[in-house]
Amino acid sequence: MKAKAACGPERDPEFFRELDRVFAEFPDAADRYAVTCLAVELDVLKIDFTRQVGVSRVEDGRVVTEFVDRDEPTPRRRACCAWKPSAGCIRQCEE
Repeated sequence: MKAKAACGPERDPEFFRELDRVFAEFPDAADRYAVTCLAVELDVLKIDFTRQVGVSRVEDGRVVTEFVDRDEPTPRRRACCAWKPSAGCIRQCEE
């Protein structure tokens, strides 16, 4: 029995065909974005993006993301580097 892919074009071919069409229509914007699978965040870490947001930073050549409560005060404004239609900004990046 073949397991179903967790994410990607094998799992959601119609969705990715439409994304390809939109990316082709807006090539300049398309170069700034990528589609990512949230299976680890949702299924393993059980992140609730309506209550939490990821904060990413570069540390020793790695990107480290921690999830904090959305109402936690931040010392400075961070750029949104991942957006989800149902939750808005789901990951902020330190600049």
